[in-house]
Amino acid sequence: MTAGRKTKAVAWIALVAFALAAAATAETRREESVGVAPIRDGDDAPRDQAMAEAVRGAVVNVAKGLLPAGFVPPDPGVGEDGLPEEPDAWLAKRLGEDPFVYVTRIRMLEDRGRQEAMFATDPEVEEEYVVLADVTVDVDAVRERLAELGLLRPSSPGTRRSVTLVVQGLSHPRPLRILREVLEDDGGVESVVPIEFTRDRAVLAVRSNRDAPALVDALETYAPEELQIVVVDQRAREATLLIDWRPPPPPGDEDVPGNAESD
Repeated sequence: MTAGRKTKAVAWIALVAFALAAAATAETRREESVGVAPIRDGDDAPRDQAMAEAVRGAVVNVAKGLLPAGFVPPDPGVGEDGLPEEPDAWLAKRLGEDPFVYVTRIRMLEDRGRQEAMFATDPEVEEEYVVLADVTVDVDAVRERLAELGLLRPSSPGTRRSVTLVVQGLSHPRPLRILREVLEDDGGVESVVPIEFTRDRAVLAVRSNRDAPALVDALETYAPEELQIVVVDQRAREATLLIDWRPPPPPGDEDVPGNAESD
């Protein structure tokens, strides 16, 4: 291995080690959750539905733990099938149809597959698909949504929140270090914690009083010219960035005027 490759490998290892050590401090909560999807005629993706239910269950469980002491939930309603709803169905509905907006990571623990129906309330369902997942929930995102719904006292202006930045196109550890340095120099940022890391992609949890668009603006303004940032997707609490890293050539490799060969 050449010296340059060895140095680069050491840098990657150092970043991975930091990510593993720092992830525990992120404003998240891990939940093991069982997802069950009743299998009916025409269902072509019961596994995906079961995974979505596992995520929904984890998010609802975190939300329940954030509700004020003494909170009295409404009585269970009746579903479209005419059967009584689950006790927490009202909370799942209030949180929205897409539970994935509240999570930062999902890992399949067990794919139990098709099983004889045990959890389904519909007597006509004979089979169901069951999975067990490890779900990392963004607690701040759930807390803010509960405040918007009037179930929690709203946060005061300037309150710190967790914003997720997904950084793609990493071919070298240096760009990620630059991004972290720019963010950490921002007066509104409290912490920058890697919560997921591979050789070409990283996920950062940024604790800040700014939303994702404001953080992206800061990166585009203060990042060096050799680091080009393309915004792939952007929402209030999450942004996906594609990085184009073009470092300056090493000393001695530049084209020196007068050294070019003439025709």
